Amino acid sequence: MNRSFEKINRLNRSDNLHVYNAFKYTYCYLNMIAIWPLLFKNYNFKTIFTIIHVSVIIISLVWQIVFRSCHVYFYAIDLDDQVTFLGPMIFILVSLLKYLAIIYRSNYIFQSIEHVYTDWSVTQCQEEQDIMITKTEMNRKITIIFSVLMYASGLFYNFIMPHLIPLLFESDHQNTSERLIIFPGYNVIKIFDSSPLYEITYFFHIIAIFFCFTVLVSTCNLILFLLTHTDGQIDIVTVQLNTLINDVNKVKFSHSKMTNIVKNHVRILQFSDEILNKILSEICIVEIGATTILLCVAEFCSLRFLGKQDFTNTIPYIMLFLGLSLNMLILCYFSEILNSQFIGIGTQLYMTHWDRIPLNARKYLILIINMSQRTKKISAGGVIDLSYMTYLQIIKTGFAYLQILRASDM
Repeated sequence: MNRSFEKINRLNRSDNLHVYNAFKYTYCYLNMIAIWPLLFKNYNFKTIFTIIHVSVIIISLVWQIVFRSCHVYFYAIDLDDQVTFLGPMIFILVSLLKYLAIIYRSNYIFQSIEHVYTDWSVTQCQEEQDIMITKTEMNRKITIIFSVLMYASGLFYNFIMPHLIPLLFESDHQNTSERLIIFPGYNVIKIFDSSPLYEITYFFHIIAIFFCFTVLVSTCNLILFLLTHTDGQIDIVTVQLNTLINDVNKVKFSHSKMTNIVKNHVRILQFSDEILNKILSEICIVEIGATTILLCVAEFCSLRFLGKQDFTNTIPYIMLFLGLSLNMLILCYFSEILNSQFIGIGTQLYMTHWDRIPLNARKYLILIINMSQRTKKISAGGVIDLSYMTYLQIIKTGFAYLQILRASDM
């Protein structure tokens, strides 16, 4: 196993608080879905538990999808019920696809984490460290907001809404021995209604839902972890360029600073092209398709329950809508920011006093300017570049599908 990765795995508060905080949430969430242990290159007794952990997550999600599909196929007759039941099934399918994408790209995730740790290790001054700390804080805040939205909506939709509310507000449920429905389709095979299979099914349902939402939160955190770090590294190069430009204005020029800037710029470009885009490629293409469909379903179900004045059932769909919108907006926002920052590096160099720069050093600046003109937006499967326009198109497409569903339901 790589030595630097051993150090990451043994990080604690006493070693370096800032580095610990940078990796804390990513380490926690990736451990919960058994991805962090997969990043190790050695094989020992713990590997068996990791394989079992991964298998449990995949099997539990597949189990939910299959049984819910059977329920939709056999019991959902009208369009309202079909859309209402299809929404959670698609949501779980998206979680499964994202999980498989993370496993598939685990080698690149390993490289990215190692890359980030190296960047923290070679931070040269307090100003650069402050930039990285600021980006870490941004990652932490967005992760907490998204986690609260996702887990709260999942808890409300899967447990409070179907189980607790009927017991509290519907008196006919309080005087009957009828079992509560765990989830639509769990009893396609009738024996699951009898003890102890009912209790076992309920237990695995809790596990499946927990892993479903944890995968989504983990994916969001991993993306934030990589994008905020890249954003911070570009800011550091910008600071270094400002220092170089100030030196030029004072009729000074440092070849060592110029060399360091070029190395850092190339390192960021390599990280963006060779690692970042490969990790995000499949995740983003799933995100775009799923967000479009699920936003439509969330809007449809919200309007349906609002029409019935069922405000309790409306809450989780509104929270889901906000969570999905936020996740997509984060991707598009950072895609635009990274692209504008890369271009900004070239623009900043272009405005330098070229006459004060040695002739043999100008070629390096020209190289940076040329490389900065290339589009650096995050790509979904190499097909769609994420931008604010992409985000608006997804929202508009979701509303367009909603109108089609409402027209079909009339």
